[in-house]
Amino acid sequence: HNSRATMASTPSRTFSSTSFVAEGLRPPPTNPLEFPASFPSGVELKFDPARHLQLEPPSQVKLLNFQDASFPYSPELLSDFPGLAYTRPFRILSDEGAQTLRGIVDHHAKRGVLKQNERNKCVRGLGYLSQFVREFTYSPELNNLLCQLANAPIWPHNVVMNHGHTNYGEPSPDAKAVDQWHVDSVEYVFVLILSDVTDMVGGELQVLQLADATGKVFDKLRVKGIPKDKVETVVYPKAGWCVLMQGSKILHSVTPVRKAVEPRMSFVQSFTNRNVLKEDRTRLACFREQFGDPAHIANLEYARHKAWRIKGQMQYIVEKLGFNASKEKLAELFKKAASELATAEKLLNGEVSDLPGFLVNEKDKVTKNSKAREDKSLEKVVVSKL
Repeated sequence: HNSRATMASTPSRTFSSTSFVAEGLRPPPTNPLEFPASFPSGVELKFDPARHLQLEPPSQVKLLNFQDASFPYSPELLSDFPGLAYTRPFRILSDEGAQTLRGIVDHHAKRGVLKQNERNKCVRGLGYLSQFVREFTYSPELNNLLCQLANAPIWPHNVVMNHGHTNYGEPSPDAKAVDQWHVDSVEYVFVLILSDVTDMVGGELQVLQLADATGKVFDKLRVKGIPKDKVETVVYPKAGWCVLMQGSKILHSVTPVRKAVEPRMSFVQSFTNRNVLKEDRTRLACFREQFGDPAHIANLEYARHKAWRIKGQMQYIVEKLGFNASKEKLAELFKKAASELATAEKLLNGEVSDLPGFLVNEKDKVTKNSKAREDKSLEKVVVSKL
C-alpha cells in the first residue's frame, strides 16, 4: 500500500498568529519498562509505512459546533475554524498492519500486561514495550494527516505510557459499558479498532453533541443525565479503522458489548498540541491514580511534559517578541507559566487532584473514583437510556 498516495499535501500556512509551535518532544532516553526477551517469531516485525499504513482520510468530520464539514477543509472554514469534535471513521492501517499490531498487543496481554483498572480492562505502556508501536506512533505520514484533520499542530503525547493504550470489552449479555461517559485526560486521541467487529452487538462509540461538556454543563448532566436526543453513535466498519477526536472537550462513551466473535479491542493513541500557548488539558490523576501507572513513571512523564511546555513558552519570549511587547503582555506570560508550574507542583505532591467526574450508565452513580460506587451514601443519578 502506498500510504503517501492518499495523503493531502502538507499545509504551508501557520496555525495561528498568536501561537508558538514548539518542537515535539521525543520519549525519555531510558526505558522504565522491561522489553520482552523475544516474540513468538523470535523478533518483533519492523514497522514499514509502505506495508502497514493505508491512509484513507474521511470525507466528513464533525466540528465543535456539531455541524458536519467536508474534508479537506475549505479556505472559508479554515479562516474561522471552530475546532474538531470528531471525524467519521477512516482507515489508517492495511490488513497486514492491523494484523501485525493486533499480534503485538495480544503478545503483551498474554505476558500479564493486561490489567483491570477502575474503568475497564486494558493494556498500557506499549510505547515502551514495542518498537513497532513506537515507530507507528511517530510515523510522519500518519501524523501529517492527523494534524490536517485537527487543523492543529498535534504531536504524540509526552505521557508515553498512554501510547497504544488498548481497551478490552468482553462480550456478555450482562456486560457493562466498555468505557463510561467521560472526557479524556489529553487533548486529542484516535481510537483504532483491532478486533473483528463482524456481527458485533454493542461496543459502539457514543458522543454527546454538546461542545466542551465539562464545567457547568457537566455538572448539570450529573443531575439530569445524558439527553438521548443529543447522542450520536459511531460504528467502525472493520479492524484498521479509527476515529480522531478532541476527547478532552466532548463527553463520550462505549456501549456494552452484548455479543461478538471476540472481545472488542480499541487501540487508543494520545496527542498534545505543540502550540504551547494553548491550554493544556493533561490530567495527571488519570494516569497515576485511575490507570494505576507506576508513580515513578507517571510523575516523571508529567514533569517532562510540563517542562517541555514551559520551555516553549520561554522560547516564545526569547525568539518571537520584539521591543514593542508591552510590559503587561510580558508579565501575563510569566504569570501563566508560574501558575502552570505551581499547579503541577501541587498535583505531583498530591495536594490537589485533577481527576474529572464521569457519568455512568443507568442504575450506576456519578463518581470521582470508581471505588466510591460501593458507597451507598452517594446520591444516585438517573441517566437516560441511550
